[in-house]
Amino acid sequence: MLDIGALHGRAVRIDERGKVLNYKMTSQCASGSGQFLENIARYLGIAQDEIGSLSKQADAPENVSSICAVLAETDVINMVSRGISTPNILKGIHLSMAGRLAKLLKAIGAADNTVMVTGGLALDEGLVAALAEEIEKVKGVDAVIRTHKDSAYAGAIGAALWGAFRHDKLARLGQLRQAS
Repeated sequence: MLDIGALHGRAVRIDERGKVLNYKMTSQCASGSGQFLENIARYLGIAQDEIGSLSKQADAPENVSSICAVLAETDVINMVSRGISTPNILKGIHLSMAGRLAKLLKAIGAADNTVMVTGGLALDEGLVAALAEEIEKVKGVDAVIRTHKDSAYAGAIGAALWGAFRHDKLARLGQLRQAS
């Protein structure tokens, strides 16, 4: 699973029962996050839901720093001043983010697997396409990328299921406090 949200990207390898076998999270700054993309969209004057489709229209993506959000934003400002098209800027950002995320998948041993993308950025078709491109370049990772229209809700659904499980367990043990 690859969970890409507002602040971080997380790669999680699970077994057939859902037990976590390995886990890695982006540790660098927010240049690979939803918040970063939101800031870039605002700067470029586009809506967030346009990012993916515009990125897929790129014909010559620009390289964007993947080390730091401040450097990446500076790159974008320079690209705009040089007249680089919005699709090429966005595709460059997506490729930068996807490169970091593909390395996370390699680090957890996601070879020959299906990777389910969850979180808010799972619906960014440009990022999902860039991720599929970048995975092809990573030795040892031959994964198929999947997403679903409800992937953005995976964390909330999981939290609700866990809460229900804990509630039932505590109720069985008689440890629930009664509401006053």
